[in-house]
Amino acid sequence: MSLHDQKEFLKNIHPFDMLNDSELDILLKEVTIAYYPKESILISPTKLPQKLFFIIKGVVSQYSEEELLREYHEKDFFDENAVIYDKSEHIFVVSEDLICYELSKKGFLTLFNKNKEFKNFFLLDITGKLQALKRKTKNEDISDFMTAKVSDAYLHKPCLVDEKCSLENAVKLSIKQKSSSIIIQKGNSYGIITDSDLKKYLLFGLHYLKKEVNYAANYPLICVDWDEFLYNALFIFTKHSIKRVGVLKEGKLVGVLEQIDLLSFFANQTHLSIVKTEKASTIEELRDASRDYINIVKALQAKNVQYSYISKLISEINSKIFQKLFEFIIPVELRNKCCFIVMGSEGREEQVIRTDQDNALIIKDGEDKRRFYPYAKKINEALLSFGYPKCDGNIMLSNEYWCKNEIEYKKELDRWIFTPDEESFMYFSIFFDARSVAGDTTLLTNLKNYIFDEFNGKNDIYMAHFAKLSLLFDTPVGFLSSILKKNREIDIKKAGIFPIVQGVRALCLKYKIKEYSTAQRVESLNTKGIISKELKNELLESFEILSSLRVEAGLKNIENDKKPTNKIDLDNLTKIKRDLLKDSLQIVNNFKKFITHHFSLEKVL
Repeated sequence: MSLHDQKEFLKNIHPFDMLNDSELDILLKEVTIAYYPKESILISPTKLPQKLFFIIKGVVSQYSEEELLREYHEKDFFDENAVIYDKSEHIFVVSEDLICYELSKKGFLTLFNKNKEFKNFFLLDITGKLQALKRKTKNEDISDFMTAKVSDAYLHKPCLVDEKCSLENAVKLSIKQKSSSIIIQKGNSYGIITDSDLKKYLLFGLHYLKKEVNYAANYPLICVDWDEFLYNALFIFTKHSIKRVGVLKEGKLVGVLEQIDLLSFFANQTHLSIVKTEKASTIEELRDASRDYINIVKALQAKNVQYSYISKLISEINSKIFQKLFEFIIPVELRNKCCFIVMGSEGREEQVIRTDQDNALIIKDGEDKRRFYPYAKKINEALLSFGYPKCDGNIMLSNEYWCKNEIEYKKELDRWIFTPDEESFMYFSIFFDARSVAGDTTLLTNLKNYIFDEFNGKNDIYMAHFAKLSLLFDTPVGFLSSILKKNREIDIKKAGIFPIVQGVRALCLKYKIKEYSTAQRVESLNTKGIISKELKNELLESFEILSSLRVEAGLKNIENDKKPTNKIDLDNLTKIKRDLLKDSLQIVNNFKKFITHHFSLEKVL
């Protein structure tokens, strides 16, 4: 290869792309090309390297004793730690004949000490490196969306009045200031009166204008901080179905952020779906609104918005659709006698692309459940027409098994726990993730409490078997390991996402943690001292990366008129995304070891 080819090859490998031209010249002067046959040992505890290896062609495997830790392929480099710290606990063996560049230890350490940003990358822990690699995948659109603060948007001057002010004087002030809302200050708290509120009171008669504003105020005014990220404000608008929020700076109201101004800042499809959903007066109109979701996901994914935010936003929109559909179909007299729940990934607020519908209906004891069957069937039929696919396992409220009284669910929980089989483990897992979206929420709360009562210091054997499910699927640490030699695809759910979800779920069952989402559960496990801060950060980063790759692959399938799957085509991954996937799967593998030790799974048959 020419010097130009070498330069192009090396400067496109992160973090060597951080080097300036003069530093790249130093790099090229210290680089040679080498060949090693299969089974050559490059590095070991007794054979420390005097160089950094960059693979041009071939495969190198990294072992800890006999355990394969990871594999390195084209454009991968190794082992910087052995060069920096003059020690290695691992063995690096050539698995396929190797052609590589070798950067001398002297040259690497010169660059290491010369470029601070370059040096810092190599001193990061695995979480820090994942974050640095993620930043490399972001396009420039991200700066507008993910870094914008509330203070960057247009804020309206608040029409602020004291709680003793009359409605008439408050209205006059709002007209003078051309404000569509009146903010009432009551001590250190705030309330609000909107134009819609005023219209309602005017219907009662003009004499109501003489009353104090407190009479018509809605408390509290939902507020966000001046320094809050703007995308979090969008989430608050979506969650509470409101059109304006107060903006606080050091606890004092400094402005009003209106939904229309926030949406114009982002200019995506989110607001259209929200407005359509809220204004829908028929099932047909609600169906039309629900179909906008894929455009929202595409728009946010194109801007490299993080998965956790997309999933939270889509979950809120879905919840509003479920609730409205419930109100359209379930008669008024039955709505407070049942609870509509979603389970599995939808229950955990982690289903971005609609893959199936796992839902159920809990009916109050004493109520005839047969009265609810026709309505349950209509809900599932409607959701199917909305684009929520049917569950292959028929885990839906139209199935009478998932439409029953509270006492019957308790009996099923007992059966799932005390006479477990493959089906029972699956049913218990998805029910453990259940979240109420409409009706009497206490019905689900009672059943969740019943579950934790059943695991009050007992059922250690069940707990161990439940935790062992996280080891059900292989997690390949090298892309040419036996699981992948015949197929250059990986099922990212089985290999990475499920082990995290199930392992975290098992820990939450043991320690009575009632959070819904995997991320919230991980945070709670750390708060309670069950997992370290380091493990928390690693799990959150790897879960975010794996889930994002899954969504990206799902969108590609949809664009090609294919059914979304969990398969990732490894050959289509960029170098950086391949590195992100490798490191994430390594974290998953380490977490499996943690679960094995924590639940003593080596003793479980």
